[in-house]
Amino acid sequence: MYSPTKLIACALIFAQLLGTIYCGVYDNTDRWVVSDKTQNFPENAVLGGIDSYGYDNYVGRIVYASSILPARVRSETGYTTYNTDTLANQATYYELLVANETVSYHWVRSYDGFRERNAVSVGTSALNERVYVCRARTDGGIFIGTLYLAQKVCFIRYENFPMRQISKYEVLVRQVTPTAWAPFVNQIN
Repeated sequence: MYSPTKLIACALIFAQLLGTIYCGVYDNTDRWVVSDKTQNFPENAVLGGIDSYGYDNYVGRIVYASSILPARVRSETGYTTYNTDTLANQATYYELLVANETVSYHWVRSYDGFRERNAVSVGTSALNERVYVCRARTDGGIFIGTLYLAQKVCFIRYENFPMRQISKYEVLVRQVTPTAWAPFVNQIN
């Protein structure tokens, strides 16, 4: 009927399918809000830096080709820019990172592609590599950039400034604070 080899092969294939389904769960710790410049700007958006014009830049992300990349979003104008490791561009639609009562964000100094604990990944590159949010002081501001760990630098390019590859930068990390435990209270009136 069935040989032991075929049964083992079927069991291994089944185990891989289960692993793919249950272990490949999308990380929904971070909350991203779809937006554009016609939408109201959320009060709890995460501040990322300040550009050379004096505008606050908030942490966003965009879809570019087959990559999801960090973006810089100005709250006053909705102007959104992003960069890869080779080019910089503007976006019309974006997602904003927002904090809540259980998840807060802060910046941690880092260098040379070191993966900080609880670093915020915006998505993946075209090569299926995780992409992280970084920032550094350059060109008269503090700019959000794109961090590929394998390349060990924070890539920042803004408008007509040249591409910067910065080996000492800050990485955005999340801090999760569990809510206080509250027992179930049955209110019968």
